[in-house]
Amino acid sequence: MIPTILLTGFLGAGKTTLLNRLVEHYAGRRLVLLVNEFGTIGIDGRLLRKGDYELIELNRGSLFCICVRTDFITEVERIARELRPDLLLIEATGLADTSEMEKMFALPTLRSLVELVACVCLVDCQTFLKLKDVLRAPVSQVQNADLILVNKCDLVGPDQVEQVVASVRELAPRAQLLRTQFAEFPLNVLDKIRRPQSPVSGPLGEGRPDRVFSYTLQAEGDFDRGGWERFVASLGPGLMRMKGFISLDGQRTYVDATMTRISLSATGAADGRNELVIIGQGLHRTEVESAFLGELRGR
Repeated sequence: MIPTILLTGFLGAGKTTLLNRLVEHYAGRRLVLLVNEFGTIGIDGRLLRKGDYELIELNRGSLFCICVRTDFITEVERIARELRPDLLLIEATGLADTSEMEKMFALPTLRSLVELVACVCLVDCQTFLKLKDVLRAPVSQVQNADLILVNKCDLVGPDQVEQVVASVRELAPRAQLLRTQFAEFPLNVLDKIRRPQSPVSGPLGEGRPDRVFSYTLQAEGDFDRGGWERFVASLGPGLMRMKGFISLDGQRTYVDATMTRISLSATGAADGRNELVIIGQGLHRTEVESAFLGELRGR
């Protein structure tokens, strides 16, 4: 059977950063990366470091949701039978409710092909305490993890770190827990994890995600700084995650935003293309699209 590591964690917790470290750590092994994003365009795949691996993207919902489950099962079967990697790394969308994870991997079509050897969950110190009482996904991800990385400890005070640790410990008292910055920890820890085999019973549920909406925005044009700031302000407090690439003041710019911060990184000369995935609550597609298109110059 193909050993499989599952990476979970809410939106912006640092999964792609960790995945890049794992690609480097496991260099030399036949590696397949299965990246699951909630938006209809793949952003994370473009952020992965170059390497000798196969990248496969599922970009229309959570792999634990009934809407994507068949695609996931078919793809894992193909990976196991045709690609035959030494290791399969799966990055689940930040909105994945992993409560039925064991049932998924115990399906007759998968249980003889792949073995889930470790589930790693990243917890964002900045946002976890706000999210755990209003959304299922962050709680489910923690409860089903073997290793929990309480990440971004450098971005909050020590008292908040300890509050997050205490909350996580209450949800997952048996999981190994590490405090991290930039998802850095000794990666050989993964090789020592022995995921307990729990009995699996009952049919799969629908795996419905939390009531969070994802909008994909694509258009030609260029933002100036003021227009971009007005667009971001229009999204309001409902914004949970935004990522993608925009043309900003003549520069192609990578956008990486969570509930608490927005980072802009110039990557080269602008090409006039804008591609954003926006995830949040209480956001209306027509209003978001109108604000987005209304600030673009040269359309």
